[in-house]
Amino acid sequence: MLSRPHLLIEKEIQKLKSTPPWGVNIEPVSDDSVFEWLAKISGLRDTIWEGGIFQIYIRFDEHFNIRPPEVYFQTIPFHPNVDMRTGRPCVDYLDNLDLWRPGFSLSMLLVSLQALLSNPNLNHAINNEAIEMMSLSPNTYRQMVLECVTASQRIEAGGSPQLEDTKVKFATIEHYPPAPRTASVKRPTKLSFDDYHMTWRSIATSKPTENADNPLLEALQNKPALQAVHMALPPEEVEEQMKNQKEEHKELMFGRFHNKLTFSQEQDAKLARLRRMQKIYLPTRRSSSISFSATRSGVSLVSMWDGESCADPPSRSGGSKKSSFCET
Repeated sequence: MLSRPHLLIEKEIQKLKSTPPWGVNIEPVSDDSVFEWLAKISGLRDTIWEGGIFQIYIRFDEHFNIRPPEVYFQTIPFHPNVDMRTGRPCVDYLDNLDLWRPGFSLSMLLVSLQALLSNPNLNHAINNEAIEMMSLSPNTYRQMVLECVTASQRIEAGGSPQLEDTKVKFATIEHYPPAPRTASVKRPTKLSFDDYHMTWRSIATSKPTENADNPLLEALQNKPALQAVHMALPPEEVEEQMKNQKEEHKELMFGRFHNKLTFSQEQDAKLARLRRMQKIYLPTRRSSSISFSATRSGVSLVSMWDGESCADPPSRSGGSKKSSFCET
C-alpha cells in the first residue's frame, strides 16, 4: 500500500503535467523513486533572464505536504537570492516551516522561483556579491545575468557548461546530501508462501499453541550471550516481566480474584455486613431497661418504665398475686 506522501506527490506531478505553467517542465530523476524530481524553468519574457533554461532539483520526504520539499538550483545562477555554493534559493516558506502551508502546490513553487529570477528580494539576499554588483554596477550585473542565460542554453544543448571568467556554476545531483532512506520506494516482488512462512516462523516470538516450537527461542535457549542481546535484559528479569504480563493479562480478561476466605472469616464478614445494614435501615429505638436489685429474701427485678418492684406489682384484677418475675 502506498503512503500518503507518495499519493500526494503523484497527484501534484499529474496536475503539473496536465496543465503545465508556461516555461515549466518536470521529470523524475529515476523510475525507482517518486521522491526525487528534476524540473526546468525558463526565464520570463521581456526580462534579462529571457532565454535561460535552469534546472532545479526537488526532493520530497515522508512528511510532504506537512513539510516543504528540498529545492536546489542545479544550474546555479548569479542571483542575490541563490546560494552560490549549494544552489539553494532563499524563499521564506522554504526556510521557515511556520510559513509553509499544505495547500501550496508544486506549480506555485516553480512559478514563484521563475518569478524570483527577474524580481529578486533584496531584503533576504544571501549572495552579497550579486546584491552589491546590482546596486553599484547594474550594467555589470546585467552582463553576468546574460552569461548565465548563455551558459544555461549551452548545457541544455549538450555543450560545455563552463565559460572562462564566469560566475555561473553547475552542480550535479551527487553533490547534494543523500536522500533519506524512507524516500526510496522499492517495487514489490513476488514471494512464495513457503518462504514467507519460514521467514516469519523463524523470527516470531509468539506461539500458536503452548507446546509449539519456536526456532528462534530454541536457538537462544542455550546461548545466554545471544539472549542478552536479543532480549536486552538478563533471563531473570525477562522471566519476571513475563510473569507480570501474564498476571496483568488474566486480570484484564477475567477480572481480579482474591484468595478464598475461611469459614470464620466468612461469618465475620457476614456479621459486619448485617451490622452496617442495621445502622442504615433500622432506626434506633428506646428499649426498656431492667435492673436487678438484691433483697434480703432474694433477687427483685425493677422495671424502669413503671418504677415498681416485681416483688410487689400492682394487681390488675385487684388481687395480690405475686408476679412470676420475682424470685424469692
